[in-house]
Amino acid sequence: MTNESLKNWQILFFSYITSIEESLLHTANSMNEMSVRSCADIYRRGYKARLVESLGDTYSATWWVLGDEDFLKLADEFVESVPSRSFDLSDYGKEFSDFLKDSPVISEIPFLSELAQFEWNFKTLFHTKDIPNVENIFRYVESDPNVKIYLLPSAILWKSDFAIYEIWKRREENVTSLNEIDLGKSESILCFKINGKVNMTSLEESDLRMLQQFETPRSIEDAVASYQSRFGEVTPESIQRIFSRIGALGVLGV
Repeated sequence: MTNESLKNWQILFFSYITSIEESLLHTANSMNEMSVRSCADIYRRGYKARLVESLGDTYSATWWVLGDEDFLKLADEFVESVPSRSFDLSDYGKEFSDFLKDSPVISEIPFLSELAQFEWNFKTLFHTKDIPNVENIFRYVESDPNVKIYLLPSAILWKSDFAIYEIWKRREENVTSLNEIDLGKSESILCFKINGKVNMTSLEESDLRMLQQFETPRSIEDAVASYQSRFGEVTPESIQRIFSRIGALGVLGV
């Protein structure tokens, strides 16, 4: 078999196990008493099972909230509608939160899509490089007031009207512990990776808003102007306190 023939056969095989089309059944031959369909279906079922398993690994808190039956049903529907597009299984499932947003289950569990998004963020951070040891970046401002500051890629800002982080922390407890959580309590969280561990830190609303200004590299002056245009004038003393707090977090770079 030539390389080109092998490539075409692999495309046909992949198209069959992902339920795109069934041309494989008309081009392949079985080497035993089983039909081509029966042989190929073994791989189709295994492929689907691995994708569902991968979703379960990523979205353990979402699974915990839904329970086995509902989660596996939704995971199965997701796999049917969203094929894997990467050779790396860990890349699969990014669209799951959007899928849940459009599912009828969201009317019963309104925070479910955000919980799934939080879990994907955690997974993303887990696989990023650590935050380096960052000195106080504001010393650079003294020598160059126009120096551009940015939020490091190993940090994610999280804002929700639900207690998503609290739900996520309880995912290994009995599901009845959900009743102990004030689900409607809003939260502002900084998620960042350092020393091989993903960390979560609660933020004051003003700190999160200022850190958001640095999701695009900009100078201190530009960040303050943008902050004030969106959230109103604040005193120089308040700005100083905000920068003192966010500078100590070590998640800004130059």
